[in-house]
Amino acid sequence: MNVLVTGANGFIGSNLTGLLVREGHRVKAMVLPGTDLSNLHGLDCEIVYADITKKEMLAGLLDGVELVFHLAAVPSLAWGSHVFKVNYSGTENLLEEAVKSRVRRFVFMSSLVVHGFADFDGADESTPLMKTGLFTRPYAASKIKCEELLSCYRDKIETVIIRPGFTIYGPNDRMTSREMLERLEQGRLMGYVNKGQMKLGYVYSENLAFGLLCAGISDKAAGQTYIIADHEPPSLHFKNLLELFSRELKIQPKLSSVPSFVLMPVGFLMDAFYFLFLRKKMPLISTYIVNTSTHDLYFSSAKARREIGYQQRVGFEEGIKRTVQWYKKDKNR
Repeated sequence: MNVLVTGANGFIGSNLTGLLVREGHRVKAMVLPGTDLSNLHGLDCEIVYADITKKEMLAGLLDGVELVFHLAAVPSLAWGSHVFKVNYSGTENLLEEAVKSRVRRFVFMSSLVVHGFADFDGADESTPLMKTGLFTRPYAASKIKCEELLSCYRDKIETVIIRPGFTIYGPNDRMTSREMLERLEQGRLMGYVNKGQMKLGYVYSENLAFGLLCAGISDKAAGQTYIIADHEPPSLHFKNLLELFSRELKIQPKLSSVPSFVLMPVGFLMDAFYFLFLRKKMPLISTYIVNTSTHDLYFSSAKARREIGYQQRVGFEEGIKRTVQWYKKDKNR
């Protein structure tokens, strides 16, 4: 099958591109000009350059493509309008080009942030989306509006929405996984909120890539939304995740718990300051970070397992091991 992956050189994009190539698909790997291509080294794919916010750069790139995986996005907590422009306007541009090029299916990577923050214990795809407003973060607002946009295109192209587990970890993650492992290995203090005991949904990157592939090729997936998350164990405690990474690193971690009633006012003040004066920058502490640490955020992938054949191919302990192995190689890069 002729496939195009946007954000192909990113964390999830590179894992998906690698899987598609191994499965025998012909892959166009769309990347933003000037970005690092090291995650794609050794993969037999065609690299194409485009900025999804510029329609003229997309013209003709989807000719002959049957399936699009749209992963390109700015995963930022910043308040700047650039986040919404890339994530929403870029998606709209790509959808229009996909329809024009007669692409059969468009798989969109959304996020569980579309549901807002409450205690979710085994919630599913039917959970209502939160309502957006002036103080909705651009990232969350963009994902909600993109999901609404896709629903308007269902009579023009097959669409599938994917919401991955809240914590995504694995090889090629130079943001969350690498930063976490680096801090642990260097003996720097790692903090968590309220003893780190909230239920957290998660997914290993290779498992997420397989879930995306299932969504791309299953006849049942058209017009559907799926949560792709690991399910053995079904959820984690953040403290346990830090401890398991530390055990694989063979170190004794420096961990500390901070009560949410201390951090939430700080997060609120930081958000207000950045909202007013530093909209393009990401706050070090925010209400988003505190909320993710003070609520159960466990969503079930049962629908994806039941309908499109998704399974957790890589077990949790093996995923931890592979992530640490990648980190040790990558830190000297």
